Amino acid sequence: MNEDTFSQLSAMSQHLQERARALSGQGTDNDLATLMSAQALTIEALKALGETLNKINGPLGLGAAGD
Repeated sequence: MNEDTFSQLSAMSQHLQERARALSGQGTDNDLATLMSAQALTIEALKALGETLNKINGPLGLGAAGD
């Protein structure tokens, strides 16, 4: 994953969290708000896994990332 991908994942996660807070504040669609919040957490976990894999692979040009 590159920095653009990480940036997009962060933006999606933040947008989902904002929508979840807005929906839960209205007192309706609490189930939908919970699902949005769970998706945001899943995206953050995916981002963390991608960052870890990038560290394991090392910089471009060395090892599998540079193939």
